[in-house]
Amino acid sequence: MSGSPPEAPAGERPYLFGLVVFVCIVTLFEGYDLLIINLALPYLGTDFGADSATLGNAVGLINIGTIVAFIPVRLADRYGRRPVFLCAVAGYTLFTLLSAVSVGLYDFVAYQFVARMFMVTEIGVGAIILTEEMPARWRGAAVTLMFALSLAGGILGSAIFPFLVDSTLGWRMLYVVGGCTLPVLAWYWPRLRETRRFRAMPAAYARAGGPAEWWRALREVLARPYRRRVLAGATVWFTVNAWSSSCLFFFSYYVTNERGWGPAAVSQALTLGYSLAILGYATAGPMLDLAGRRLTATLYFSVGAIAAFICFTAESAAVITVAYVVVLGMHAVWPIAATITSEIFPTPIRGTANAVVNNLLGRTGMALAPAIVGGLSGWFGAIGPAVAVVALIPFACLPIILMTVAETRGRELEQIAS
Repeated sequence: MSGSPPEAPAGERPYLFGLVVFVCIVTLFEGYDLLIINLALPYLGTDFGADSATLGNAVGLINIGTIVAFIPVRLADRYGRRPVFLCAVAGYTLFTLLSAVSVGLYDFVAYQFVARMFMVTEIGVGAIILTEEMPARWRGAAVTLMFALSLAGGILGSAIFPFLVDSTLGWRMLYVVGGCTLPVLAWYWPRLRETRRFRAMPAAYARAGGPAEWWRALREVLARPYRRRVLAGATVWFTVNAWSSSCLFFFSYYVTNERGWGPAAVSQALTLGYSLAILGYATAGPMLDLAGRRLTATLYFSVGAIAAFICFTAESAAVITVAYVVVLGMHAVWPIAATITSEIFPTPIRGTANAVVNNLLGRTGMALAPAIVGGLSGWFGAIGPAVAVVALIPFACLPIILMTVAETRGRELEQIAS
């Protein structure tokens, strides 16, 4: 698990460039698919006769799919990064398309549950692929770029939202457009290679399988040498998921039903927000590689929590829009978390470890937060203050993060693992 990393052969830069392009394109559509439930939520409530509490529970159930993603992400240690990544892209595309033909809230939740499982698998394994293939000095920037393209998917979705929602298919057209990944997937399927570090592992790791090996890998992740790292990763991911899901999924519902915005106003705010939020991602990459992981995480979590509280308590459309621009920019906590947790575990257990800290433990925040928002909305009588309270969770988790997250800036994966 230690030693020198396998060097990329001469002439590999074109392949690495193509790899980054492919991972970024499919992540763009992952970001699009993630946003459109925010856009569709008010119309789902109308079509399916669901109130805010019911919709909050529905989003919470859908997000349990992010926990179930523990299974496919873990399989990346057994079968390799390449097949799991490609199957995840195909899976989220298929179930996004199926969501467009939902006849009620129950089957919509079922389709989106599976789609969300594959989306999280794609972005989790994509971060591992870039972490293992890119040079140390570019690692944080490469992972951040991938997540920035997820944000660009939000720009795409918010820009075309008014045209799609006014079409014959209405909100369903949002999910039809999600199928655009298919030709990109067909082109890259035969061209994507397995990562060098996975290929360089001892054959026993790559070929091992069955329930006994599954439990062995899980026990290894939870063994004494890695317990502090598991606590660090799980806390980082729980914070990201709880904060993000509370302020991301309910924005359209909040401004439509509680501030009286129309589709055009929502589209303008989101398009502006996602466009300017790129600056948050553009800053996060260099900060990760220059200022370090701990300082960057602290800054982004703190500013994000404050901005979300302002956004969901303000009355002025201008204040709401500006605050939400900042919230979207601070969603660079996603690549920050992915960079940290992809680095701190050795290659043979990297997939399993990320599945544990991100999907099995951290994603409980994504499942719980919307349900808590839905419950608090009944107590407050509105979604806005409920989201504002839940979005302050980073301040409760930051002390644990600072006590457990070690600095990994500029270090090779093999040095970190040892």
